[in-house]
Amino acid sequence: MLERELKFHVPARKRAGLKARLKKLGADPIQLHARYYDTATQTLARAGIALRLRREGEDWIQTIKLPGPDELSRIEWNHARPEPTLDLQVYADTHIGELMSEIGSRLICRYVTHVLRLKKVVPTASGEAELAYDEGVISAGGIQLPVNEFEIEGLSGEAADLFALSREWLTEHQLILELRSKASRGDALATLALDNGPKGVHTVGMAMPVKDTALRRSTPLSKAHVRRLAAVVRADQPVLPPDTTIGEAYLACANECMSQIIRNSGFLAGLDGMKTTHQMRIDYVHQIRVGIRRLRACWSLFGKAADYPEPLLEDLKHFFRVLGQARDLDVIQTEVLPRLIQAGMPPDTTQEVPEATDESPSRARLTASVEFQQTLLDLLEHLVLYGDALAQKPALQKLAGPLLCKRLNTWLDQIKRKTPGFVEADWDERHLVRKRVKRLRYGMEFAQGVLDPARLAPLRNALVSTQKSLGQLNDLYVAAEYYRGAGARHPSAMFALGWLAATQDHEAHACFLALSNLAQAGRFRPATQKSKK
Repeated sequence: MLERELKFHVPARKRAGLKARLKKLGADPIQLHARYYDTATQTLARAGIALRLRREGEDWIQTIKLPGPDELSRIEWNHARPEPTLDLQVYADTHIGELMSEIGSRLICRYVTHVLRLKKVVPTASGEAELAYDEGVISAGGIQLPVNEFEIEGLSGEAADLFALSREWLTEHQLILELRSKASRGDALATLALDNGPKGVHTVGMAMPVKDTALRRSTPLSKAHVRRLAAVVRADQPVLPPDTTIGEAYLACANECMSQIIRNSGFLAGLDGMKTTHQMRIDYVHQIRVGIRRLRACWSLFGKAADYPEPLLEDLKHFFRVLGQARDLDVIQTEVLPRLIQAGMPPDTTQEVPEATDESPSRARLTASVEFQQTLLDLLEHLVLYGDALAQKPALQKLAGPLLCKRLNTWLDQIKRKTPGFVEADWDERHLVRKRVKRLRYGMEFAQGVLDPARLAPLRNALVSTQKSLGQLNDLYVAAEYYRGAGARHPSAMFALGWLAATQDHEAHACFLALSNLAQAGRFRPATQKSKK
């Protein structure tokens, strides 16, 4: 059975209103107590599989969830159990039968959940959906993570109606889109708990007491726990098989970008009430912007095949610019200012330029805003509906390699034409080159699996070096703009501008050398085409 549901974190100030609305609709409360099983080496989690025993009222249900075709979907198999023990024989005739048989004796209960659920089935335009609000905790080894999660599961009907219903609830209750399942959060918590010893670990055959008592309060997480549980999500480059089709390739690349954007946005907006550090919040902003830039590069790479909504692009551009204003101050404070001080800028003025103030409240409000979350929901809907319609679009069944290779070489030629005049070019021209180099590098990383690896290696090395040089030059321009504008009143502004101008000239020549090396690094070729000697 294919389960498709949208998950949202419910902010503290909105929980009472959401629960009141569900109760008004006639939602039924039910106690859910679940035990999640895996091996000590996380064999199932690494395969994207979750195995649990859950008591629903007085009944025990054994459930296994496997990866589905998109971020919303899981393959789910449920089996009633007379007692709280696993029966792995029910999977004997399935494609995971051999795996379950091999790991059966090594399964342990890694974490548990205690949840009070309010649920109600409601009609949609084309079918039905189940609304469920879960309030409780995930526990492992004495560590607890709170659960305040709203789920909308499609029981029947069109996926578009599921999104329409989600928009209604998101807008009214200011929900925050959540991609992490309870299983993924529990698995991360259990990994932390291993540092505290094997408390709470049970083998398959051991009974574990479950009490129908009031939900326990979550134990405050330490700073070390938060750093690991809310770790910044960086790009995870997809490696496409050489025979990947255009449609499949686009979904793999765009979904990875979406995951980077949504996961970092959620942490910045305050998922699970975790108190993240100033540096983590700086990194979230940076990674959200990287994710948006990578997604735009993905859309350029696939062109018309991406078929994305134009309003979605404009919304993402807007939020990219707004977050960029905060990012520029972070760059000055963390990257440029230390170099200025090292170059001799008087230390008694460092408190005047720009202070290390924590702008995270405004950034968090932005990512938690209805407008921002609606944009993320629009992106998710685009990719889900794109995947659903993929089989009906023959043009997207062609091999991706030739198309992507041709586009990458076109971009490479554009950069080569700008290289000879780079040192004499003005800021706008240099900035254009930087954006094209970033786009080419991201495009290369998306397409790497369908490209000739022998030709790819020198191009990759040259692109990494060129992007780094151009990024350093850009940081100097950003700082110079600051000291000519808001920072002009500072006593050391003239010193800073003089040093920045001299350093810009040096960095521009370094960029020219890097660009020249890129121009000589060869051209891209599809993996199926043998390179000539």
